[in-house]
Amino acid sequence: MTKSIYFSLGIHNHQPVGNFDFVIERAYEMSYKPLINFFFKHPDFPINVHFSGFLLLWLEKNHPEYFEKLKIMAERGQIEFVSGGFYEPILPIIPDKDKVQQIKKLNKYIYDKFGQTPKGMWLAERVWEPHLVKYIAEAGIEYVVVDDAHFFSVGLKEEDLFGYYLMEEQGYKLAVFPISMKLRYLIPFADPEETITYLDKFASEDKSKIALLFDDGEKFGLWPDTYRTVYEEGWLERFVSKIKENFLLVTPVNLYTYMQRVNPKGRIYLPTASYREMMEWVLFPEAQKELEELVEKLKTENLWDKFSPYVKGGFWRNFLAKYDESNHMQKKMLYVWKKVQDSPNEEVKEKAMEEVFQGQANDAYWHGIFGGLYLPHLRTAIYEHLIKAENYLENSELHFNIFDFDCDGNDEIIVESPFFNLYLSPNHGGSVLEWDFKTKAFNLTNVLTRRKEAYHSKLSYVTSEAQGKSIHERWTAKEEGLENILFYDNHRRVSFTEKIFKSEPVLEDLWKDSSRLEVDSFYENYDYEINKDENKIRVLFSRVFRGFELCKSYILYKDKSFVDVVYEIKNVSETPISLNFGWEINLNFLAPNHPDYYFLIGDQKYPLSSFGIEKVNNWKIFSGIGIELECVLDVEASLYRYPIETVSLSEEGFERVYQGSALIHFYKVDLPVGSTWRTTIRFWVK
Repeated sequence: MTKSIYFSLGIHNHQPVGNFDFVIERAYEMSYKPLINFFFKHPDFPINVHFSGFLLLWLEKNHPEYFEKLKIMAERGQIEFVSGGFYEPILPIIPDKDKVQQIKKLNKYIYDKFGQTPKGMWLAERVWEPHLVKYIAEAGIEYVVVDDAHFFSVGLKEEDLFGYYLMEEQGYKLAVFPISMKLRYLIPFADPEETITYLDKFASEDKSKIALLFDDGEKFGLWPDTYRTVYEEGWLERFVSKIKENFLLVTPVNLYTYMQRVNPKGRIYLPTASYREMMEWVLFPEAQKELEELVEKLKTENLWDKFSPYVKGGFWRNFLAKYDESNHMQKKMLYVWKKVQDSPNEEVKEKAMEEVFQGQANDAYWHGIFGGLYLPHLRTAIYEHLIKAENYLENSELHFNIFDFDCDGNDEIIVESPFFNLYLSPNHGGSVLEWDFKTKAFNLTNVLTRRKEAYHSKLSYVTSEAQGKSIHERWTAKEEGLENILFYDNHRRVSFTEKIFKSEPVLEDLWKDSSRLEVDSFYENYDYEINKDENKIRVLFSRVFRGFELCKSYILYKDKSFVDVVYEIKNVSETPISLNFGWEINLNFLAPNHPDYYFLIGDQKYPLSSFGIEKVNNWKIFSGIGIELECVLDVEASLYRYPIETVSLSEEGFERVYQGSALIHFYKVDLPVGSTWRTTIRFWVK
């Protein structure tokens, strides 16, 4: 008898909630469109496709002709649609109820538009946890696809992975297919003959085996150099021709069709995991370096093939520990979710939950080569949808809540007015963790901390040419000199921290976060009291330092679109004191060099990316997103400002990303015995 093997090709297409239209359009032209156009002309070659719900909505609106082709391919049985969470959430970090509802939402959309009831689903970033079996099964799904590394880690060998297994949780069953990492690296980077050789190696006479490649559609055209390789140089044409030439050996098939023909290989319990690169990215930098050293050691000693299944990185949820900003967004999502669930109005709840679902989109919650935490517009979209969800609820009164919002063991204070939300941290000097302008559903202080990343050490390897075909092996830079802006912050970038400098600050030292300080309030635990009446709410923070007491008040008003911040410094010593006092705010209005986004200081306009020192009683920010912010000071200050920029790594190489602007207001404060210095700052936002 002749040997044979099934081959299943799966394409995962996704765009983040909040991504720019021109970015999605480019992905459409370079990947989604040519790929489907190609297979449309090969009706005898079945494929599995997953589109995230956000991308489907965009395609339906912008390219209805593309939808029509998908419908035809579905009707002729060529395409098997694979479901998932509608807005591509990381399922383990959203409420259990939403796990089911997000999947069912995409199931329904696919059925309504294409007439198919999905049997399988794609896991966002292939993040797997064992308890998901129950919720995925409850959503009507019969199989998922995960990386073969999951199977290797429980002791299976490569030859055991050419089929599917059954997982179980509390009696719920779910089939699971392993995605071949070998095929991920062969397709579309190697000659198609290499894929045939690999499949031939594991073909069998009983016609029961299947090899699965399920990977990003963007690697077929959008990834660097792949459009030329896949289409212009004809890789895809040669690949499909090679499969057809070997029709006795290789049979293309959809996954559910295969499930109906072949029984599972057995029962299995897979541990928590994602793809190997993701489990490296989640580690802290030093741990990543140690893991790289271990991998290199095993490879040098020719032990990698034997022991690699048991060498894994971290746990996806630790992105919430690695990045405070990620944790903050996720905890805000849970906080808003609870408020929406408590709403008695079902119509309002449905509209608000649609916003919460979008606020659960995964991309802004993590960082790797593809992760969007470093992309301000993606974080902005998360906040926008969560604030919009809140705006559906009753918000005409003043409220405050005191609880451990971010689950760090310390209480935070959330103050809410019809115009603003302030998230305050007594444990970090009464600083502002988040300041929302609810009228525009915009987080004004959405600024990312400059952190050390493991890949920063690779800057020394950068050349003008890509070093390898895989996206994980490319060390290029989008501009020269990035090492000159590579600075790390001493702590999280929050707002309204107070600093007592040893001498008058130097702008360059502020930019590098290397100023010599006597006090940095971020590290101080402030006492607080809250006063509320019908028209305003006031939160007073205070702390006694050596020789002086510092008091800071935030005042929000029921009917006013401004916030007052009042500082008082009292000399509680027996001698006169002089202080070099400053307070800092970090703001992000997204477009650092666009002419419609700028500082107005006096009668001068400055880009948001600019550096400067000015004496001010007033400054403004104008933005093309329709928000204006004005700061009015009753005591003149020296304003130091600089851009907060990170060096991150994307599929296109190292790049500079503007994360916001820091504004430090500095005063020379001389205090005779028993005296008090006071200033009020008013922030108008419209």
